[in-house]
Amino acid sequence: MSEPAPAPAAAAPAGTIYDLGYKRYVGARQATSTRWRVIAKNQIASAWKTWWRWKSALAFAVIVTCIAGGVMFLLQDRMVTGVLLPSGIAATITDAALPRSIQWYSRAGFLLSLTIGASVIARDMQSGAFTFYFARSVRPRDYVLGKLGGMFAVTASIMLAGPLALAIARLALSDSTDHLLRLLPMLPKTLALGLVATLVFTAVPLGFSALIRNPRHAMALWAVYYLVIGGMMYPLSVVMKNSIGALDISTAIDALTFELFDMTQTWGRSKRVDPALALTSLLGHAAAGIALVAYKVRRAHLEGIGGSS
Repeated sequence: MSEPAPAPAAAAPAGTIYDLGYKRYVGARQATSTRWRVIAKNQIASAWKTWWRWKSALAFAVIVTCIAGGVMFLLQDRMVTGVLLPSGIAATITDAALPRSIQWYSRAGFLLSLTIGASVIARDMQSGAFTFYFARSVRPRDYVLGKLGGMFAVTASIMLAGPLALAIARLALSDSTDHLLRLLPMLPKTLALGLVATLVFTAVPLGFSALIRNPRHAMALWAVYYLVIGGMMYPLSVVMKNSIGALDISTAIDALTFELFDMTQTWGRSKRVDPALALTSLLGHAAAGIALVAYKVRRAHLEGIGGSS
């Protein structure tokens, strides 16, 4: 005669905590000052996922670089309309290709900032990721530096790497050694311009991301500010006959570009913008974005998100 089957065990209630034992961590310990690097690396890795975020903007920038470089090489002796050298003569396509391409890099930078930068902090707020960060004794400045550093590296791949590649290509097309030496200042100028543009497209979208907890709303607000409000600045500058157009980020970058490369546009929005005001506007935008991120993260930390003091 067979024995009766044992009764089924009762299901464990939801939320049961199992004691798996405790083992002291014996691995390498990182200094507190390096915690922001972990956040930055995670930000870079997250940005690389899926094609419609970093990869799409990077592909756009690569296309711009290839087209501008090809035009620079194939049409070296042709003059370009609308761009004048300090001597008052029209610039060649080879000389004007880099300054004229910056506006296209700005479009790629905006695309990147819209798909990633404008939703980074908002997504962390919405998902409760601050609990993960602050429960592990991550300081607000570690979080801010990590997000800024990660986004800066991602944005630099477009706003800095592309223009530098074109600057090197322009040097390679020099007619002689003396011509090459005269063109060498183009490298530090391109580097300075790329760093400023990268800083702006990093800090300002993050500021909007910290302002609103809903990622979609933060993206929409950044798009409205950049496209609509920024686009209104040029008509206002025409009506008011002043340089209020410098508040438009894209126009300010163009104005600074042509000033650095000693060229003048005979038409276009940047023609009405003082380069000094353009630089002031760009740095002011970046400072405001960083300050807003620092304030919102610090406030969230003090309010007890994550339970850390």
